[in-house]
Amino acid sequence: MILLDPLYISPMLEQALLKTTTPMYDIDQKCFINGSQEGVNWPQDQFIVINSEHAIKVLTEQFPHLNAVQWTNLFKNKAALRKHLATYFPNFYFQESTLHDLSKIDRASIPYPIILKPAIGYSSVGVQKIKDAEQFTEVVQQLIANDGLATSYSEDILNFQTFILETYIEGQELAVDAYFNTEGQPIILNLFARMFRDEEDMSDRIYYTSKHVLTEYLPVIEAYLRELGQSLQINNYPFHIELRMDAQGSVIPIEVNPLRFAGVGTTELGVHAYQINPYEYALWQWEPDWAQKIAAMDDRIYSFTCAEFDSHLTFADIEQIDHEQIKAQFDHLLEYRVLPFDYGTAFAVIFFVSDSFSQNERVLAMDFMSFITTKQQALSY
Repeated sequence: MILLDPLYISPMLEQALLKTTTPMYDIDQKCFINGSQEGVNWPQDQFIVINSEHAIKVLTEQFPHLNAVQWTNLFKNKAALRKHLATYFPNFYFQESTLHDLSKIDRASIPYPIILKPAIGYSSVGVQKIKDAEQFTEVVQQLIANDGLATSYSEDILNFQTFILETYIEGQELAVDAYFNTEGQPIILNLFARMFRDEEDMSDRIYYTSKHVLTEYLPVIEAYLRELGQSLQINNYPFHIELRMDAQGSVIPIEVNPLRFAGVGTTELGVHAYQINPYEYALWQWEPDWAQKIAAMDDRIYSFTCAEFDSHLTFADIEQIDHEQIKAQFDHLLEYRVLPFDYGTAFAVIFFVSDSFSQNERVLAMDFMSFITTKQQALSY
């Protein structure tokens, strides 16, 4: 079954849905939309896919008996997940705190650098790297003064009242779209590496994949996911997981996004790079032949970026976005996908390919606000 948020259905998800008889549930109308009868007693191990974080609340309210709800509640709460993983990473620093208790923490006892992030979060919103006690004090004072942060997300998706502090993991960050099959084996559908502007950058600006990325990381990530699945006794479950691999080759999970793949259609980078539509593979329970896929790939770097405006703005503040000028910044554009209004701060997903990392470095330095005219700016002309 797939729980659909009709606000944004990506072209490749739509393509997959046209080919399947999978029951589809509209989370806005709270009804099935392709002939399935409402009220069917779905089995506990029903395979569930969602295309939006907003579907999680509907799932827990409408289908609480499903096994997927138990694992989803664990993954969505980053503090609960860290507690589960503590046995496997005994040297990993982790602490949970309410917003207003952050100021009571002995800042001198914290093993810097650390990451401070919402216990219930989405994407990299509110995630901060803190290098020392002085910066910790500044960040906490700012959060308390602003009562967290104002966002357009509901509290069940992003909540700034509870935070976790955890070890900053040095190493390559990776993002994986996958599912556990009926036997509990992990089936990887996408493997992306994350690229940052500098050590302080926590944004989701660039993810990329290549033959090199797949060859180097696929075996070790698959082995780790097998261990994770066994520890949770999980099966028949899709997910997006972000991890880091340190200098010793150890894989440490950062977060698990339940029941969905990389957001706002960015999972579809794999269609461009190695012809895997993750929705089709998940809905039909297909397993990629990675050896064949890698052998057929060229040596280029396949990337995506999310074009966003500043977080203090909303779409209501925007007069115009010069999409054509943005497109002109890319040497080999694969797809430029405009997102609907009222979709957070992201206004486009851009897929591109390059022979080196120079294009990615330019994108990391790009100021997307330079292509945007706000209504206030328009009035001043």
